[in-house]
Amino acid sequence: MSDDPRKEPAAGELALPPWGSRSVLVVDDEDVTCKYLQRALREQGCEAACCHSGHEALDALRRTRYSLLVADLRLPDMSGMDLLREARQLAPQTSVIVVTGFGSVETAIEAMKLGASDYLIKPLRGEELRLVVDKVFDQRRLLDQIAQLRLELAGRYHFENMISQDPKMRAIFATIARVAATDTTVLITGETGTGKELVARAIHYNSRRRERPFMAINCGAFPETLLESELFGHEQGAFTGAVATKPGIFEVADGGALLLDEIGNIPHPMQVKLLRVLEAGEFKRLGGVETLRCDVRILAASNVDLEAAADAGGFRRDLLYRINVVPILLPPLRDRVGDVPLLVEHFIRRHGPRINPAVRDIALPAMRKLLRYPWPGNVRQLEHAIQRALILADGDTLLPEHLPLGEAEEAAGGQELKFNEQLPLDELRSELVARLERAYLERVLRLHGGSIRKTARHAGLSERGVYDKLKKFGLDRKAFRPVRQGARP
Repeated sequence: MSDDPRKEPAAGELALPPWGSRSVLVVDDEDVTCKYLQRALREQGCEAACCHSGHEALDALRRTRYSLLVADLRLPDMSGMDLLREARQLAPQTSVIVVTGFGSVETAIEAMKLGASDYLIKPLRGEELRLVVDKVFDQRRLLDQIAQLRLELAGRYHFENMISQDPKMRAIFATIARVAATDTTVLITGETGTGKELVARAIHYNSRRRERPFMAINCGAFPETLLESELFGHEQGAFTGAVATKPGIFEVADGGALLLDEIGNIPHPMQVKLLRVLEAGEFKRLGGVETLRCDVRILAASNVDLEAAADAGGFRRDLLYRINVVPILLPPLRDRVGDVPLLVEHFIRRHGPRINPAVRDIALPAMRKLLRYPWPGNVRQLEHAIQRALILADGDTLLPEHLPLGEAEEAAGGQELKFNEQLPLDELRSELVARLERAYLERVLRLHGGSIRKTARHAGLSERGVYDKLKKFGLDRKAFRPVRQGARP
């Protein structure tokens, strides 16, 4: 970099070094001070350019991206405070160190309130300069890492990374894109493993709140008192073991989004307090008297039928109305088997380089095995199956023996499925899914002796969902009860 920032870059030359570089612009009207700082900074591995006035520095900042600005607060054409204000507007990513004479520390502190990272007092000392500059660049490195992580998060949950060719899922993606631009409360429902948290994160990281925190809490993982403390925080001494005041997740997520996962498991008294927060945006810490306010977007998720829970009195209907502004129902993987090949390819590409870089493909018999399986654990189970297969594979292709899928595979794949080749693909897919679903349900019912509760838990369904399936396939659960010895056939 040239010592003269007034020099225009050559045609086609990019005068914007990367943010990770140690490029510094020094502004001081004394030539001796400029040269001293320039030499000292270069000894620290920095590229340093000099200016002698505020307007000269602003011109340089318009042309070149500097990592750090070191500016004297006394300049011939403008005050250092004015330079600082304009520099923050012109180059907000540039860190600033101000230089002031002895006795003007109050001014330096005022400069830090305007955004300066630190200050130096004249006469300058080399060791102090080194420590302050190194501290500022350490801070910049952390901020750059945070910014990079945010970019990676936003990229991971970008709509283009949501994998499906199923019309129902494409419609859901369109809904997610529309609702992300608002602050509307969303209720995401679906079986375990369908990707409810991924949808919540996609909504957040494509919203205007993307720079603010995204927090998630599993409401079924805490007893009532502890859940209240997790959500709203507690004051010191609120209960045994509360040795210090602790902010709750609503405080931490202020300005961002909060996913209340498995919201159907919240105890009834807590539902009342949660409704108050959703309606008024205010709450009190456990054991506290001060009313606190928060601005949090609520995203709720459940794998149970909240309408049925409200009918049974286990979930407040007014709370259901409050969270169910925009409902998103995620279909199980067995209802969109056409997505299995897409997802398999995606998971091999995503996990293969880390787990087993040699694997490039999956054999056709292995893919058929995956297509026959009913996937009670949905997309999450498929992802784990591919990760396990990558570990077991010893060549460049995943084979059927790398995919031990367990008992449910026998239910679906114990015999060769026959089908009508004359049917269109969409109708054929529906027929195969229905037959697989029935075979799987019969197997699980038989395994649990016709118990609806155990079957629902095993299959990741609600009890009402199991009853609906029995009605759909014309099955009688009594037929799956074990026959007692001595009983009449």
